[in-house]
Amino acid sequence: YQRRVREMRAELISNPPLAGSFTPKTNEICAAIFPVDNNWYRAKVVKVHRDTGLYDVLFIDYGNQANNVSTVAPIAHQYSSPAGAATECQLAFIVPPEDEEWAADSMREVGSLLNNKLILKTVAKIAGVDQVSVSAGGTDLATHLLSNGLVEFEKQKNRTRYGTLMSKYEAAMTDARKNRRNRFRYGDFTSDDAKEFGYSK
Repeated sequence: YQRRVREMRAELISNPPLAGSFTPKTNEICAAIFPVDNNWYRAKVVKVHRDTGLYDVLFIDYGNQANNVSTVAPIAHQYSSPAGAATECQLAFIVPPEDEEWAADSMREVGSLLNNKLILKTVAKIAGVDQVSVSAGGTDLATHLLSNGLVEFEKQKNRTRYGTLMSKYEAAMTDARKNRRNRFRYGDFTSDDAKEFGYSK
């Protein structure tokens, strides 16, 4: 696919699209400029901002996302395959924080562990998305985030299949509550409680 992406990029550089000539829909595959290096890559439209004419896109060969992208182009048929090299996945049954500051703290904590050797294991598949456990240098990422009071988890009824994982998650979250880490610093707050009482970090 890398050869085809290079060919696509060369074609778009030599014949750039006219501004506003292409208006992709959500989930449509297209080409988009990655704002960090200003190069063209294959992308999927995640969200269309109709009020601004900008797009949130997911770069399907790398898995990173860019928001409020203005430069997109239709992708020629010969460049639409193979499928994206990146595979969508998420930490198994982890509920990301809705509060922007908590989310930023969680991402910083994840980033601090990514220099370690990563071991990924698929636990389940929900709505076509792999639910995975990730070990970073021997540290289970989800358990680490839970024990630091940075995320929550969705309890699973199938204890036969997920009982061991749920027990680990419950112990980690109990530890965060007991030691009042991050979201629990003012008490036993969950995301639902935060919404009800108007609490944020």
